[in-house]
Amino acid sequence: MADNPYAPPSVAQSSPASGAAAPAAGMAQCSITKKWFPEDELVTFQGQLVCAEGKQILLDRLQTGALATNEFVRPGILRRFGCIFLDGIVLGVVGMVLDLLLGLSYFGYVGTAQGSLMAWMGNLLSVAAAILYFGLLHGWNGQSLGKRVGNLRVINMDGTPISKSKAFARALAYTFGNVLFALTLFVGLLTKNMTVFALGSVLAGLWGLTDCIMALVDTRMQRSLHDRICRTRVIWLNG
Repeated sequence: MADNPYAPPSVAQSSPASGAAAPAAGMAQCSITKKWFPEDELVTFQGQLVCAEGKQILLDRLQTGALATNEFVRPGILRRFGCIFLDGIVLGVVGMVLDLLLGLSYFGYVGTAQGSLMAWMGNLLSVAAAILYFGLLHGWNGQSLGKRVGNLRVINMDGTPISKSKAFARALAYTFGNVLFALTLFVGLLTKNMTVFALGSVLAGLWGLTDCIMALVDTRMQRSLHDRICRTRVIWLNG
């Protein structure tokens, strides 16, 4: 079972071989290469004390998906998409509340210009809410409500927590299909030419489909399109 990457780092230092001289004071052992260095030449990386060579080895293993000590565990497909489903429910409820508060009622306006405008405003609000939701929560501790239930977390490729700016950039990449949908709907309403909107709808669907397919075919890290754009990944904190 993998260790929690956010737990305090521990240094695995093996004792010198029998009969060998004890290391000098101020020396520490690299967890990967097992070589001894002055303590100020080692850094903590992925919960381990490593030298420059050891850090590069860990980075190579991370990039290739090879498991290492304290390596992160990718979530199962059902767990990952289950968390997405839970987040979708949360955002759906938020969207309905916003519609009610702003009086965006579509009943009786279907097929009319007013109904189309209300649909666009509702879609725009939903996109903005999703970007704020994922940006704020992922920027805080890497977990949306769905990920918290599923014990998942978004991290950088080197194992560090993502910044707030990257969290919002990732949220934008994740919702880009919805953003494209809203923009082309607005252009279609403005120009009274829904061909643009139809094209945008197709492109938005392709974006979402590509996002899902990339996560499904990546059996090592399960990185989706928005993860690759932002150089992030989702891990399972099963420890």
